[in-house]
This record gives sequence, structure tokens and C-alpha cells, in this order.
Amino acid sequence: MRIGPWRFAPRLVPTVAALAMLVLLVSLGRWQVHRADEKTARQAILDERIREAPFRLEGPIADPQALVFRRVVATGTYLAAAQVFIDNRLNASGRAGFHVVTPLRIEGTGPAVLVNRGWIARDAGYPKAPAAPAPAGVVTVQGLAAVPPARVLELSANVVAGEVWQNLSIAKYQEQKRIDVLPFVVLANPPSPGLAAVEEKPDAGVARHQEYALTWFSLAATVAVLWLVVNLRRD
Repeated sequence: MRIGPWRFAPRLVPTVAALAMLVLLVSLGRWQVHRADEKTARQAILDERIREAPFRLEGPIADPQALVFRRVVATGTYLAAAQVFIDNRLNASGRAGFHVVTPLRIEGTGPAVLVNRGWIARDAGYPKAPAAPAPAGVVTVQGLAAVPPARVLELSANVVAGEVWQNLSIAKYQEQKRIDVLPFVVLANPPSPGLAAVEEKPDAGVARHQEYALTWFSLAATVAVLWLVVNLRRD
């Protein structure tokens, strides 16, 4: 094929290689689009949950996962001896401190629930945790049910030092404290006195898959352009 002074003559090897790469990259892009669609549907469910009336935690809970990112309310007694501090957490202004997590023994049900009572700044005694006593007696707590991040940052191999932890894992907490807890954490709102509220918005991760899809499709376009350039020659 001639285009003015240019001759377009695709060669076999570059064409086969380009075609294989295009099929692979487009397939990856389409898969990410599909995952983004799934996450969009998931995001709609999470957004709907957060708008629902608060669910009262009492008695056996058939499906605890259905409560994640739903507002809940619970009445019970804090187990202060099992309280832990999650280190290296930043507040809204970027100051480092701790999340104060205390189990609440719920009235009328078997397992307890971990309550993130709020954020507290480090003090002169760091790396020890500052004083953040849990309220005594029967209390009512409300807030958003959320799943703690799988892993944030671990500055050393020793991720548990007494009551100071570098990350919160539900499974690790049950193993360390021998307390049966529900598979989510309640972000108390309002927080306990003297602590700052810890907030989280439900995010199913739609944007991440959209970015990946754009990357794969962009690479596919690049391969197509390179194939054209390689096979276009000037007479």
C-alpha cells in the first residue's frame, strides 16, 4: 500500500507480535472494566447501607458481614483490660498518634465488638501509649461498622508490644486476647471524651480498576502506533 511517498508493507513477525500483544492488553483492559463494574455495584450497596437506620447489636447476628459500613448501636460494658493502641495513625492535620481500640461486651449476645473509641496524640512517654481510660459501667456506643486495613505500616518485626500494636487484625486480636469478637470494628461517633473521632468512608475501589483499565488500553494504543511506524517506510 502506497501513501504518497510512503509505502506501508506489514511484515509477518512484527505483525504477529503486535497482534498477540494487542489481544493480551485489550483483554486485560476489558477485565479491569468488568471488575470496575462489579465494584460499582458493590459501592452502590455500601452507599445504601450507610443511609439505613442504625442497626442495634443485640442477640445472635446471623450475617455480621452484612453490617460492614452500616451504622450500628450497641449497649454493653467495656473490657478495659483488653484495650489496645494502634500506633502510627495520623489525624486530619497529619499529627501522629494512636487509635484507641477497646472491646465492648454487648448485652444479650455472646461475642464482644471492638470499638475504635477515637484518636489520641503521642505524648512525652512515647513509644508507650498515653492514658486513655475506658468509661466504666454500662454504656451505649454508636458509629460506623468498618473492617480494619489488612496492613498499614510495620516499623519492626515486633508488631505487638504489650498494649501498643502497629496494626489491628481481628484474627490476631482474638488469638492474643482470647476474646471472641465480631469481624468488624465500630468507629465510635461521637468518640470517647478526650479523643478525636476516627472517620472512614466506604470505598469499594472503583477508581483503582478504572486506572488499571486506562493503563492497559493506553499500552494497547501504543503497540498499535509502534506497529504502524515499524511497517511504514519512505520510498
